[in-house]
Amino acid sequence: MTLTNTQKPTIFSHLVIAVTLVVMSIFTLSAFLVYHHQREGLIADLDGSTQESLLRLTRTITPYMSSHSVNEYEKLILAEAKLKQFHAIIIVDHKMGGIDGKSTNVSGYIREKNGQLQAYRQEDGINDSRLNSSFFNVSSPIHSTEGKELGRVTLYVSDEVITDELNQHLIHLILTSIAIAILLITILLYFAKRLFITPIEQMVQTIETQDASGIPLSHIPEFSNRELSSLSHTMNNMLDVVRHSHQSLKLEHSRLLNVIDGTRTGTWEWNIETGHIVYNGTWQEILGWDIADLNGPPNQDWKTFIHPEDKSQSDTLLEKLLNKEIEYYDCEVRLQNRAGFWINALGRANVVEWNKDGQPLKILGTHQDITTHKKAEDKLRLAAKVFTHSREGIIIADEHSRIIEVNEAFTRITGYSIDEVRGKKPSILHSGRQDASFYKTMWRSLTDNGYWSGELWNCRKNGEIYPELLTISCVFDEDIKPVNFVAVFSDITSYKEQERNLEKIAHFDTLTELPNRFLLGDRLKNAMKSAKRNGQYVAVIFLDLDGFKSINDTYGHSVGDILLQEVAKRMQAAMRDSDTIARIGGDEFVAVLAGLNSPKNCTPLLPRLVAATSDPVDVNGYLVQVSASFGITIYPQAEDVDADKLLRQADYAMYQAKLNGKHRYHFFDAELEQALKTQNEHLRSIGYGLLNNEFYLCYQPKVSFRNGEIIGLEALIRWQHPIQGKLMPNDFISSIENHSLIVDVGDWVLEATFQQLTEWQKKGFVTQVSVNIAPHQLVQPDFMDKLILLLARFPHIHPNQLQLEILETSALEDIVVVSQIITRCQSMGISFAIDDFGTGYASLTYLKKLPAETLKIDQSFVHDMLDNTDNLAILEGIITLANTFGRKVLAEGVEKKEQVQLLLWLGCEFGQGFGISRPMRAKKVLSWVKEWRLDPAWHQSPEIKDELYPLVDSVIKNRARIERMQSYLTKKNRR
Repeated sequence: MTLTNTQKPTIFSHLVIAVTLVVMSIFTLSAFLVYHHQREGLIADLDGSTQESLLRLTRTITPYMSSHSVNEYEKLILAEAKLKQFHAIIIVDHKMGGIDGKSTNVSGYIREKNGQLQAYRQEDGINDSRLNSSFFNVSSPIHSTEGKELGRVTLYVSDEVITDELNQHLIHLILTSIAIAILLITILLYFAKRLFITPIEQMVQTIETQDASGIPLSHIPEFSNRELSSLSHTMNNMLDVVRHSHQSLKLEHSRLLNVIDGTRTGTWEWNIETGHIVYNGTWQEILGWDIADLNGPPNQDWKTFIHPEDKSQSDTLLEKLLNKEIEYYDCEVRLQNRAGFWINALGRANVVEWNKDGQPLKILGTHQDITTHKKAEDKLRLAAKVFTHSREGIIIADEHSRIIEVNEAFTRITGYSIDEVRGKKPSILHSGRQDASFYKTMWRSLTDNGYWSGELWNCRKNGEIYPELLTISCVFDEDIKPVNFVAVFSDITSYKEQERNLEKIAHFDTLTELPNRFLLGDRLKNAMKSAKRNGQYVAVIFLDLDGFKSINDTYGHSVGDILLQEVAKRMQAAMRDSDTIARIGGDEFVAVLAGLNSPKNCTPLLPRLVAATSDPVDVNGYLVQVSASFGITIYPQAEDVDADKLLRQADYAMYQAKLNGKHRYHFFDAELEQALKTQNEHLRSIGYGLLNNEFYLCYQPKVSFRNGEIIGLEALIRWQHPIQGKLMPNDFISSIENHSLIVDVGDWVLEATFQQLTEWQKKGFVTQVSVNIAPHQLVQPDFMDKLILLLARFPHIHPNQLQLEILETSALEDIVVVSQIITRCQSMGISFAIDDFGTGYASLTYLKKLPAETLKIDQSFVHDMLDNTDNLAILEGIITLANTFGRKVLAEGVEKKEQVQLLLWLGCEFGQGFGISRPMRAKKVLSWVKEWRLDPAWHQSPEIKDELYPLVDSVIKNRARIERMQSYLTKKNRR
């Protein structure tokens, strides 16, 4: 990159740099020599001083070393080190080393980084590295008076003393050199500036003050010396000649540029002998190349940019010009721009110089860019072609809407020729289907927006009315006033016909011509809106033909299609005009009955639809017959439903009709669906509650009425519902007793029970807990596997600490399976109890086959045992059965001491109930166990009402007979 004049350094700056470098180099060399000489002298002085100290120390230390006075000669070397600023002084004492049992004794002092002296320790590796960093060292042996070597002294010298002194000399030398150098440079530059630089700067300033053409504006001044004065005079004469010539050239150049710029022309001058072409003007815009690139080197030939199709004509004309066959070269060519696109150019040229033999020497020519002109011509030709050959009709009207011109398509579409419509308004095409307001809106859009587009109906010359798609646009002048209107239209008759066919295909079934699923959905939604608005009802009927598949299989699909068409016609004829019957599948139909004042209003139509679908149909000589199953649902319902849900409800009801025997109809029960939905929501909430740990267990003690012993506890589940609060088992167990959730809940109760037994056992409380097992859980194939796995997970819990309770009714559903499960559990140590005994229908045979150890009397019998003779009789029977079969019996729902007293009289020794304890959380069980005491009143004779005495007496006699029978059987067995 070339530097401008302002960026280049001046002569004076070069002179300053040169003088400064020379002077500074001389003084630098001088300072280096002086510094080196001083350093050598200081080193020699330091060496002499060191030798002197070494001699003095060897003489002084000898007596002390001979007398083993180590402390004394260490004081001497410490003083010497401080005095002479030695880096270190090390003494090797052979004599002292022999006393210590070592080969030598090494001592001395070494200087740290902070300048302080520290005692030398040979075993310290850091000291050795510091000794190695000394500048130099000298050593000398120490001899006794007899000449025997006692040891050796070594002096280590650093270069800090030399460096400090040299730095002082160097600073002094540098300051002196700088001062002398600055003075010398200043004197030299002053005389150079005054005698030589200043005149040259004045000359340069005069030359740099130039006009736009680069010519200096003023003369160069005269100078005091002869040489510079002569130079300024000569340069002023040259400048006068240049100014005059430049003024003339500027005038001519201005005239030429005005011509070239005004015509957007690129000029060229072709030297025939050399082949060189000189370019000027707008060639850069034409070819995209800079003028400098075109003029070369290498020189660019404009003929190489000509389009191949135009090159032959151009070369022919140039050859004729050179042969004097034509006077001027005049040719239109396409030139390729550097960017790749083509430029239309008009080339003109003439030979301006010939040699004596008549041969051309120089040609001057121009090329003018006519691309815009050519494009305008092409656009006019294209517009004319589009107007003439367009498939759309075109009307051009004046500002008064009178027709000026139309194209061939207008004549083809309307039947009118240009002569028939020129000067008339387009209203001659009006069909009368659009009213005055339509055209008023059209003109308002043209006035406000400048255009209008839409569909309308016009009339051909022969009177035929046709639809057209029309666009009208306004053409405005410079004052934004409309001067013309251009209307473009196309005949859309075939499009409208196709649109109608497509609409029919999209909304109607092609076989039966009934509405399809899409149109059905639209009409159903409209019927629902209307019913909701008017307080009416809508009936949705889902029909499915019974036995249609066998018709297709027996007679073929063609017969099936005719049957579907005939059934569709009959059903459509049986319905009201306001109703809709649609085909949504192969043999599936949906009817929508709208505007019903009552749901019962749809009932009269149903027999007609049944007859329409079940009457025989004659198809090509075959008498075929089908029936239909109907599902009906009504809208509106208690809850908000949409059209899709109504169809699903009707479909479901139709399925129920088929299940009930076909050829019938069935109404959808919305209340039943809501109940099922509520039940499903309840099941989901139970599942969520199980996942979210919302369930917990309470425990109710079971005790002996005889001695008050706590024989165990019953685990009772509770649900802490997040909204409804605490729920009892009756609130949720019944809804899941036949559902898989009952298994999940039962598994959770068993695991929670084992975890609680573990916690109690850690606190010293070992007991048995009874757990209720649902029938559905008990008969699961993996019930025993999961129970065994649970016992394995809690090996410290003995199986006899678990008792399983099953309902009497559940035990009797599959007594063989239940009996096998009970037997397997008992072999493991787990006991069983039959809960709510007496509420079922067990026979003595069943009771004998169920090996459960305990029978639990339902609390309904215990509650009224003091007042109801029937309940007392049932109690007596249960207790008798239990005693007969050797089963333990336990009463539930014990609340009063009189009940306990009577139960003891009847032979029931165990029980549970509010009279003993209410169910409680696990954290309260241990405190209750500690506080529990037997009520002495339990062992008193019961106060029995008179009407109960006969029954109680009979019980006592029966018990005596049973005891005698058991005693007899026992003795017989012993024999």
